[in-house]
Amino acid sequence: MIAAPRVSIVIPVFNDESTIEAAVESCLSQTLDAIEVICVDDASTDGTVAAIERIAATDQRVKLIRHDVNMSAFQSRRTGILAARAPHVLFLDGDDELRTHAAATAVAAADAAGVDILGFAVTVVEPDGRTGGAYESRLRPRHQRLSGVDVVRGLFPIGRPAQGQLWRHLYRTEVLRRAVACLPGELVLPRVNDLPLLFVVSCIATSYASIDSKLYRYHFGRGGSGHVVDSLTRAQFYTSAITAIDSISPAVQKIAAGHAHPAAVSAAYESARASIIGYVASQLIEHSTSAVLGAALEHLRSVANESDIIRAITRFYPQLLSSLRLHSPRLQDGSRSVRTIALVTGTLRTGGVSAVIAAQTRFLSEAGYRVVVIARTPGGDASPLPPGTTFLELRDRELSGKLQEWQRICGSNDIDLVIDHQILYTSDWPQFALVARGEGAATIGWLHNSVARPILVGNDRLSLIERCSSLLSKLVTLSRLDAAYFSLRGIDHAVWLPNPPSPLMLSAPAPRTPKPFSPDRIELVWWGRLEQRTKQVYDLISVGAALDRLSVEYHLTVIGPDWDDVTAAKFNARARQYGVAERVVAIGPRRGQALIDAIDAAHLFVSTSVIEGYQLTIAEAQSRGLPVVMYELPWLDLVQDNEGIIAVPQGDADAIAAEIATLASNPSRYTELSNASLAASERVLRRDLPGLYRDLVEDTLPVSFTPKATINDAGALLGLIVSFAERAQTGSRSRRPPSARVGRVWRSLAPLGRAVAKRLPGLRPLIHRAKKALGLT
Repeated sequence: MIAAPRVSIVIPVFNDESTIEAAVESCLSQTLDAIEVICVDDASTDGTVAAIERIAATDQRVKLIRHDVNMSAFQSRRTGILAARAPHVLFLDGDDELRTHAAATAVAAADAAGVDILGFAVTVVEPDGRTGGAYESRLRPRHQRLSGVDVVRGLFPIGRPAQGQLWRHLYRTEVLRRAVACLPGELVLPRVNDLPLLFVVSCIATSYASIDSKLYRYHFGRGGSGHVVDSLTRAQFYTSAITAIDSISPAVQKIAAGHAHPAAVSAAYESARASIIGYVASQLIEHSTSAVLGAALEHLRSVANESDIIRAITRFYPQLLSSLRLHSPRLQDGSRSVRTIALVTGTLRTGGVSAVIAAQTRFLSEAGYRVVVIARTPGGDASPLPPGTTFLELRDRELSGKLQEWQRICGSNDIDLVIDHQILYTSDWPQFALVARGEGAATIGWLHNSVARPILVGNDRLSLIERCSSLLSKLVTLSRLDAAYFSLRGIDHAVWLPNPPSPLMLSAPAPRTPKPFSPDRIELVWWGRLEQRTKQVYDLISVGAALDRLSVEYHLTVIGPDWDDVTAAKFNARARQYGVAERVVAIGPRRGQALIDAIDAAHLFVSTSVIEGYQLTIAEAQSRGLPVVMYELPWLDLVQDNEGIIAVPQGDADAIAAEIATLASNPSRYTELSNASLAASERVLRRDLPGLYRDLVEDTLPVSFTPKATINDAGALLGLIVSFAERAQTGSRSRRPPSARVGRVWRSLAPLGRAVAKRLPGLRPLIHRAKKALGLT
């Protein structure tokens, strides 16, 4: 007569013909004889049943139960639990084995501790036979003892990947039966069929203990994980894991309602669910073929909502956001109610982008929105912001940490809309836009320079913006021509808006009369960051040298902080080399009233920039009555119909000097220009920016800010591409082959080029020059 078993070993099997004998034999060779082995066959179609029957014929401890139809391993385990006669249950998969002392060791430890669940270590056998890897380490028990709500909190810690392997524990049979009673009797779980049951068990159990002994041999790679996703069917198999964790939600809610710690149970479940969603997304992103990935992710979004997917990836697999950013649908306008807006930059400084953010904070607040300013890099200067503005900085140094910190900030501050001012200057903005979307916030991208800037500086930011434009509810440019570029590229949500007046313009009362002019010595001023690549500050020295040749009495004050390639010391050293050090002087940065005093002491503002998006310094200079002499930037909004500006061809420092010399001898002409500058500044200050920003946020901008591109726009853009491509090539020792990115950009522009050439044959030489400049001929 067979003794009453002390442990029931439940083995769910399905088409395990090649491994089932080893699995069952590992049970029968246990040092504890008082066992029963319950094999539940889930309608196998191979020789699995015959193999079990052969073994059962020789050992009465083996019991075979057969399902007529396949109902998943979850149902097989449920059948085994209900059939178990022992007070304890061990689970074994049909392709794994137990160590010979597993049953005896586990039962003795559970009885001694008097616990509902006993955890133990496992041996993970890699496909090549190796053991002891990282996965094996992750499966080690983390807690010696747990009780009450700490059982579920310990086995499913919040914020950590959920580990739901049933075979890592010995269970009290009664607790297992109570758990399966909470779940639908007809529940079928093709994927992740053990974690849902373990979670419910951990909610019901009141005690847990663990031992360090390795009692189980798990063969990694024999299941369904890590396989190539080469079909939608395979993708659906993976996403069924989410269906599995969702299936226990009603049971968890019911358990939580009657639990002493309902919030802890719910929080553990939400974390486990997010972990599963993140894991499924990671498998699809990392293992899908290129032909299947798009459809696989679309199917994923039909199983879990996009917000949950993004949150899960950010929480558990943030490195995958860089892949997901290329496969996200466009977020449509008109469905959000905006109360809180985040203005985002890199490091908050004075001047430049930071000045725009300070002004936008004011105007958006006047439009009725709550504004939060966020810097992605710490160490900024918040003094330019209006008093009372909430200012936050991301502190983590690693991108993954920053994204998780960003997620918390968006959620805790109830951010509804993000205006990102860094999309032209960083390659990480799409990940931040994705994370914000996961928290329910749309993102508006704000370009602070011409679309040609990436061509000039030689990076791929422009193509990145195009590839990830679906992440933006709006793409704001600073000129009509820039918006036309994106329109020509098929991006229909690009608009243009002027930058706001700077805090300098808003805080200092503008003069009402033109500046007085003394012909004895003309005072020139330049301010900005000391940067050569785009600001071309060394050209100011050339202007000074040209003025010397024209015998003009002048002094040029250069104001601004040191930058990556130019410092005040380097600038002044070069001025000495050119013999103009006494008349062209860099004095470092000036702020507030000190900057206003320096501007007011000058007669003319000189600009040598090769590229700008809006150039607030022009507006600031004109607000103080200064005429402007500059290299031509014809796309700028500020130069349109602006009679206070004199523009000369790019790079022609002699022409700038000649215009200054002419003004030095023509006071009446100077007065006309000063008056025109004040008039232009008044037009800038009269703009209803609170109204425009409200229209932007509410998607009600007038059509004048969403222009349709024309063939003339195409011609102008091709001209700019040629100009900046040629400039980017200048100075190369040898002609470099075009990069793959340049080739892709040109091929995508080819239809546009052909259309322009057909409509305007005279532009054909220009198109050929563009190809030559880009190294494509």
